[in-house]
Parts: sequence; structure tokens; C-alpha cells
Amino acid sequence: MKQQILSQIESKLGAIGVIAKPDAKTDLFVEAELLDASFSTGKKKIRYEAAILADEADKTVRMYEKTTELSAGVSFGFSGESTMQSGKTLFRKVMSVQYGPDGKAYEYTFDLGAIAKTVKYAAEQNGWKFKTVILKKNAMF
Repeated sequence: MKQQILSQIESKLGAIGVIAKPDAKTDLFVEAELLDASFSTGKKKIRYEAAILADEADKTVRMYEKTTELSAGVSFGFSGESTMQSGKTLFRKVMSVQYGPDGKAYEYTFDLGAIAKTVKYAAEQNGWKFKTVILKKNAMF
């Protein structure tokens, strides 16, 4: 049953463009650079990682998520920003529009919550529980 759930998670995440790979420290690991945009006045990077562990003892799929954002730019001076989120992102949508000096708009949109929803759905479809964990070690072997 565990392998069936993990295969289903891998397949469903692949369908939304997210690659989950088996890992030596957890059942499935996701590492993705969701955005790496550079424009003449700045740049923005968003990195995402997740560890997914299916625990047969209590029939629970545990998931750890972390999002790291880094941005820097010049707009009548210099500004930079770096943020990190760890924990529950079931309903987080990110959308931004940046304008370059040429007036061209750079736009990006993605739904981070879709990743956790996909994992939760696969667990529940197979009669397992789903739990988001705040500490990475709780989603590791």
C-alpha cells in the first residue's frame, strides 16, 4: 500500500509539473526553482523544497515544505528582500507583476498549495491520514 501511495503522489505531482524523486533520507523529495527572473533593474528567485514520508505504522503521510524567496532591485535606490516559509502552505498562491525600464511587464503566477493538496488527496484516497510537519526531521527516516 505504501508504494502504491508514493507512486500515485509521484504521478500526480508530475501531472502538475512538479518532480518528486525517491531519496535516501525520505520517501520522496521535491526540489524546484519556481522562479529565476532577471530584468534590467533587478532579479527575483523562488525556491521550493518538500520531503514526503509515508509512515506505515500509523498510516500517515507526513509532508515538510519550505519556500525561500530572494529579490533584489534598483528603484530610485536599492532594495533587497529574502524570505523563507516553512510549514503549512495548503492555500498559498503567489502572483507578481514587475515592470522593467522599457515598460515591459514580467509576470509570474503559481499555486504552492496545489502541491500539498495533491499529496493530501493521494493519502486520503487510500485511507491514510495526511499531516503537515514544521520540522524537516519529522518527514525523514
